[in-house]
Amino acid sequence: MDVWISIKGIQNADGEDHMMELDTAGIMEKTGEGYKLVYQESETTGMEGVTTSMYISPSAVTLERRGSMNSLMVLEKGRRTVCNYDTGYGNIMMGIYTCDLSTDMTDDGGEFRFHYTLDINSGMASSHDVHITVRKTDDNPIATARKRRPLKKALH
Repeated sequence: MDVWISIKGIQNADGEDHMMELDTAGIMEKTGEGYKLVYQESETTGMEGVTTSMYISPSAVTLERRGSMNSLMVLEKGRRTVCNYDTGYGNIMMGIYTCDLSTDMTDDGGEFRFHYTLDINSGMASSHDVHITVRKTDDNPIATARKRRPLKKALH
């Protein structure tokens, strides 16, 4: 199903907050464990050429990125996991501790949130609060207008 994905995140590093917002078209499908979201990253996120897939279940969110950079992050409430993060310039081994995770997803979309910290070599690097809302494309007038906008033919 075509969906509109709104991502709002706050990263705190070195005592400074950095806010990020992204609205993008994507695809949502039901899986045996929950739902899968897929969208293309863009210049805006600094990850152009990357496809992001999120697997959402009631107890975990798995974030997989493939393309010009690759990573696999597993977020499980109350657990620390380790991921190998490909920066495009080299790999970094990071610890991810998920402090909070809540999901409210249905076949029509929904929302989920998570709060996690990142550590490098067991030293705290940053904390992140992320809130993601998913709506069917037809429920979002801006996305629907973009989807239905006729393509202009190039004049030669």
